[in-house]
Amino acid sequence: MQFFFRSVKTDKQLAMPVTPAEFAVEFGRNITVLDMAQIGEAAFPGLSALFDEQLEFLLPSESRNYTLGDYSGDPYALVNTLMAWSEAGEVLRLIITDTPVNVPVLLGPVRYGERDGTGDVYVTLTMRRYRELAAETAGVKTETGNNTRSSARATQAEKTYTVVKGDTLWGIARKQYGNGALCWKLATYNGINNANLIYPGQKVKCPDKSKL
Repeated sequence: MQFFFRSVKTDKQLAMPVTPAEFAVEFGRNITVLDMAQIGEAAFPGLSALFDEQLEFLLPSESRNYTLGDYSGDPYALVNTLMAWSEAGEVLRLIITDTPVNVPVLLGPVRYGERDGTGDVYVTLTMRRYRELAAETAGVKTETGNNTRSSARATQAEKTYTVVKGDTLWGIARKQYGNGALCWKLATYNGINNANLIYPGQKVKCPDKSKL
C-alpha cells in the first residue's frame, strides 16, 4: 500500500515515502433527522458528505530500508511541493494503492516540523474533497407562432482506445473528454471493476459523453 498525490492540472505525482501506520477515511451520505409533530423523530437521506480527513506522514531525512520507491531523502523538497499545491489551490487526486481510494482533494494549510533531532520531518495534511460544480445548460428553444424548435446536439461516434504502458483511466478520460473525473463512469461503461487497474493492450470504449 502506498499513498500518492497527483496534480489534476499537471499530472505531477508525489509518492509519500512512508505509509502511515493506520488511516481511516469516511465516504457516504449524511442523515437528516427531523422532529415531526405527532410522530417523533424521522430520518431522511441528506446531502453527500464531503471527504474531510487529516493524515500525518513521516518524511525521513534520508532514504532507508523502509522508505518506498525512489525517495530522494530530501524531506523539504516534498514539503515545498505540498505547500505550493496548497497555496495555488490545485486540485489533487489522493490515491491509496490496493484500496478503492482515488478521490479529488484540496489541501489545507501544510503543517510540518522536526521532533527528535534526526532531521526527519513530520507533516500533517488536511484534505477536503473537491467537488466540481458542472453547469447544466438546458436546450435552447425558440418559439415562432405555434412551432417550437429545440437545438439538437450532435452525437460523437464511439471510439476505442488501446491502453499503453503508463496509462491511467483518469488520464484517458481527461484526454478523451477533457475531464479526468469521468474515469469512474468510463469504468462502469466498460465493465471495469477497479478504475485504478488497467493494463497495456486493454481496449477501452469511449462513447459520446452524454452516454456515460
